[in-house]
Amino acid sequence: MDDKSTREEQTTKDTNFTKSSSDGLSDLLADGRPVEILECDKSGNVQQRWLHTKDGYVVSIQISPAGTKNDYIVQLIRGWRKTLFDCFLPVGFPHSVSDDYLAYQACDSIQAFFSTITSLLANRALLQGLGVGDANSSATYALLLTILTDAMSRIATIVFANRWGLRIEPEAKRYRFLADVFNDTAFFLELYSPALGPWGKVLTLSVGEALRALCGVAAGASKAALSVHFARHDNLAELNAKEASQETAVGLVGLLVGTLVVKLVQDSRSVMFLMVVLVMAHLFVNYVGVCSVHMTNLNRQRAVIFFSEYLKSGTFLSPKAVAKRESILFESTRILNKRGERVAKIDIAKDFQDAMDRRNCGAVSVLDGHKYSLFIGNQHNGLASIKIMLWDGSDPWYAVNAWFSAMKIAQVMEEGKGFTKEVEQLVKKRSSEDGGGGLTDLLDSEFKQKMESVGWDLESQAFETKAPVRLRFQQAHRKDE
Repeated sequence: MDDKSTREEQTTKDTNFTKSSSDGLSDLLADGRPVEILECDKSGNVQQRWLHTKDGYVVSIQISPAGTKNDYIVQLIRGWRKTLFDCFLPVGFPHSVSDDYLAYQACDSIQAFFSTITSLLANRALLQGLGVGDANSSATYALLLTILTDAMSRIATIVFANRWGLRIEPEAKRYRFLADVFNDTAFFLELYSPALGPWGKVLTLSVGEALRALCGVAAGASKAALSVHFARHDNLAELNAKEASQETAVGLVGLLVGTLVVKLVQDSRSVMFLMVVLVMAHLFVNYVGVCSVHMTNLNRQRAVIFFSEYLKSGTFLSPKAVAKRESILFESTRILNKRGERVAKIDIAKDFQDAMDRRNCGAVSVLDGHKYSLFIGNQHNGLASIKIMLWDGSDPWYAVNAWFSAMKIAQVMEEGKGFTKEVEQLVKKRSSEDGGGGLTDLLDSEFKQKMESVGWDLESQAFETKAPVRLRFQQAHRKDE
């Protein structure tokens, strides 16, 4: 019998044990008989057993899987294993984190190892670019170059955070991967910098530092979003601390191996070949790790995948099933009709003027749902443009409802025609038949329960990639003349 089965059986017994004890702890201790005490984590899994004897002593009871012996060697191994787990994994692992945590962290540690070796090779080239070992270079030149690259890094950080900061959380998996693409590109620029002239060094090193700054912003923000997803026991801070411990340990091993590599590999061609191999391995492992994560909140791409499958087959896809179809590099949000033809583009309007913009869509039709409005027009390329705005007081479930309603409308459109009068009349006819003047809420409480039962978190949504706005409206009052 394996450890998992034994633990599940033991948990059942422990639950029954607790239920059979109707008295409080103080009553049992005062009774003068031995009392067995169980310590559980937040998931209800037993972590420690104690026996309070009738003489008042507290004795630890070892938890042993069936078929094992409590000899000294076994206890020593368990003690070391527990110490390692406590150092590098969150308390209560695996119950205190999501089930995709271990796969992601394993890949993250491996890619960090490759990245450490790559950075050592690039740093050697960087020092050469700054003039180390060059009799014609000066300390002033190196200092000015360092100041310039540092300034570029700070400017890039501010610009990137301002322009793309709100996009990172909804697309955490994509930006986590892009962060390493930025970083590896910077490595190659640094590697080539010694072969360039003075101005070439300035350009490549400045761009390299800017890319590394983008990596810092994208990696930091996306890791924060992923940590929120992984944490299950209000242990976000501890989870981040343990991740730092993992990176430190992997970095130490990487420094040891990288030192040997830098010492042994001196030829420029060998260095370039090794860099290419390490970077490809680094990106591949990172890609596998990011793909192993199945986020439980809906963003635009995940919503399109989920609702497209539901409209086609009535199947409720789990977050894990959606993650297998999710694209990391390219956002696959093609809105198709019943015949599989692309007919529309759905977006969240950045403001009311953007929603009512006639320049690209001509006349705009407004359809109201429950606490949301859809603004529908036709683009010059024949695709319908459907923009969503939520009303004041709406919660994440209304955003899910609005997105599904937009996809449902697009399903009856014809390719190249967009949102026609016939489609508008059909939508309004369906709404009137259901007894409403606007769009009928297609997703009821039963639908919500089914989505939650397969693993979706509907208490949050990740559709909005710009500053969120909510509509509040009233009849304008005209002044008496």
